Amino acid sequence: MGKTYVIWWHSKFVDEINRDSPSIAAIVEKTQKTLMYLQELQELEAQGKITMKLKGSLNPMYLQVIDPAVESVLANNPLVEVLDS
Repeated sequence: MGKTYVIWWHSKFVDEINRDSPSIAAIVEKTQKTLMYLQELQELEAQGKITMKLKGSLNPMYLQVIDPAVESVLANNPLVEVLDS
């Protein structure tokens, strides 16, 4: 059984923002954290190790693994959800 790697448009970091007393600083911090992990994926894409796999919708975004050596990197990225196919 293979694995499917997906990214949902929501971010678990954004979900960490305190809804009772939100602040712009908290939003910036959590957004920067999200971008940091997205940039790691962007680098893998630029290196030709992954690509986006179109499934008719961008939510979730499916990732296609071109270089199997990066599967552990994807599994350790907190934005990526690993599904058993």
